[in-house]
Parts: sequence; C-alpha cells; structure tokens
Amino acid sequence: MSSTTNQQTATPTRIATFLFALTVVFFLIAGMAIVVGQIVTLVGGDATAARQWASALGPYAFGGASVAGLLSFALSYRKQGTDHD
Repeated sequence: MSSTTNQQTATPTRIATFLFALTVVFFLIAGMAIVVGQIVTLVGGDATAARQWASALGPYAFGGASVAGLLSFALSYRKQGTDHD
C-alpha cells in the first residue's frame, strides 16, 4: 500500500521570496544599527566616530537593500497562480 504525503518542494519563487524577506530584514537591521550607533557616538560627543560608524556599516546596508530591490523586481515578473503555497 503506498502512502502519499503532501511534501512542499522548494520552488524558485519560494526561494526568491525567502531570500527577499531575509535581505529586507538584514538591511533594516543594518540601517537601524547605523542610526543607533550614530546616536550613541553623537551623545558621546564624537562626530568623527559617528561618520566612521556610518562609513563602516553603510556598504552592508546598501548591499542588502540592493539585493532586496533586485529580488523584488524579479518577483514582480513571476506568473500568478503557478505556485501552490
């Protein structure tokens, strides 16, 4: 007797959607780290450290936002109704 299970396979759309969500969360956290770090350094009275903090974390936040934007663009072209979530 054979049993069938409802296994969900990893489709390209699901993978892209997961990566999109992951990169959005990453760039939001990186952006928040920039803002909070700058607030802390400015409260401490060190404007140079605030600029260095933003310079150090900025590329990561920008990279995450760029990847999220590209994935969003790619996901906008997926065919509706082809994935059974």
